[in-house]
Amino acid sequence: MTIGSLAAETDDDYLFDCFVHYPPVDIAMKVDSHGSILTGRTGAGKTAIIRYIESRAEHSVQIRPSDMAMSYVSNSDALSFLHAIGADLDLLFQVLWKHVLCIEFIRLRWAVTDSEKSRSIFGRLTEKFSRDQRKEKALRYLREWEGEFWITMDENIRTITERVEKKVEAELGSEIKKWKARGQYDKQLSNDKKTDLVRRVKSIISGEQLSQLSGVIDILSEFDAYEKGNQSKYYLLIDKLDENWVDTSVRFRLIRALIETVKTFRRVRHLKVLVAMRSDILERVVQETKDISYQREKSEEYFVKIKWNRFELRSLADSRILKMYRRQYTTQDVHFEDLFPYQVGRVDPFDYIIERTLMRPRDVIAFVNQCLRAADGTLEVTATHIRGAEREYSRLRREALEHEWQSAFPTLKQLLDFVAEVRKESFQIVEMTVGPRLEQLGLNVAAEPKIDFDPTHAAATAYCENPSEKGLAFAKEVVSILYRVGAVGLKLDPADRFRYSHLDEPIISVAVIPDEAKVRVHPMLHAALKINLVH
Repeated sequence: MTIGSLAAETDDDYLFDCFVHYPPVDIAMKVDSHGSILTGRTGAGKTAIIRYIESRAEHSVQIRPSDMAMSYVSNSDALSFLHAIGADLDLLFQVLWKHVLCIEFIRLRWAVTDSEKSRSIFGRLTEKFSRDQRKEKALRYLREWEGEFWITMDENIRTITERVEKKVEAELGSEIKKWKARGQYDKQLSNDKKTDLVRRVKSIISGEQLSQLSGVIDILSEFDAYEKGNQSKYYLLIDKLDENWVDTSVRFRLIRALIETVKTFRRVRHLKVLVAMRSDILERVVQETKDISYQREKSEEYFVKIKWNRFELRSLADSRILKMYRRQYTTQDVHFEDLFPYQVGRVDPFDYIIERTLMRPRDVIAFVNQCLRAADGTLEVTATHIRGAEREYSRLRREALEHEWQSAFPTLKQLLDFVAEVRKESFQIVEMTVGPRLEQLGLNVAAEPKIDFDPTHAAATAYCENPSEKGLAFAKEVVSILYRVGAVGLKLDPADRFRYSHLDEPIISVAVIPDEAKVRVHPMLHAALKINLVH
């Protein structure tokens, strides 16, 4: 007996019948809204929104990164060499995304299924814009691809990449051969030599094709404006960016290029490009692309932050419990309070549950399902059942937290082990520096392989080199990361309340954390970390 699956991909029995229509859904569905990138933690409901729109929209297509053959890009010797010597491939990555999205929109908009229909659409576009000299480059680009609007994404990507490869190999073929033959050849090149090689291929990976594609987007936008009778809405949906669709050496740069590309399609007024992106993946994009001037604040209006409140989560629980009972027991209305009639201590059972969540559907579903298992088929869930279920729920939430943030913070497990050793629900940061525990944590983290984007490793190394002066700085770095992932809350001032990343600001930097700040372990982890509730 359960109220559904934790993953939206396998939750068909409940997802659509029990879908909660809350504000982020409206923003996502409005084609005239800038909100195009659904961001939220694992289990917040991003995939659920994508699947809901796909099921409701008359014209939609889901673009799966695993179908795009981007691995051809990461496996290219020519492009790998350029990446190794510091060439900026961002323009190429934007070209790939713009090309794919243009082609997919054309296929969706005009139901292109074969080469004949493909050429017919090109003819219509040419007829409309051939007299406009400003559209000449864009029409030339479309003419080049007119017979291939209908072929698969991976073929398009392979073709574009091969064209670039051939040009790069013609210019730098001998250098690429040396790089393949000798390990670390790029490390042996002087900075001047690398600069010269990058300069020689700059014209190959230039903004020309990007400019042509921008012109294609203008054509698609203006064509829809001419056809005033067409009120249809079109959705290009992208999910599963967290899966292994391409090697990590280029994945986050490709995602960064996708963010930039999505913005340019806002000009097509009947089209919505909607991307689902986990918060930790976005964090990694920021970490990995600092050198190419990515500024998160310039993209803020395009992000739709998935957040739930108590009322919405209660509605979700009620609707799923009602459906479960109607399927298995009775046609009568049964809600949360009928199944959970008893308080836990003096706390309302639903409040007890959501206090141990990060205010997201997956946590509520997981906790309620554990309670139902503990109740073992009885018609009422007692406080004893809830407390018993909490132990397994908490253990699974810790595992999920470590997995969710593994990409951005690979030493998170060690940080949580450190908190578990403290054995207290709340403590001051200065307490972390007392005794040998922090020193041991620093040694353990510093001993891990160095990863440039991981701030914990740098702080641990600095602490090990100068323990007398860097202890508090390392402790604050640990706390800052634990706050960011949702494991702890922070009280920065005695007069303030505890703040949590899922409710308040998502990041609190080390610079603003005072020495006297207080830390509180999130109740979700109390059982898993065996926290004693002593203040």
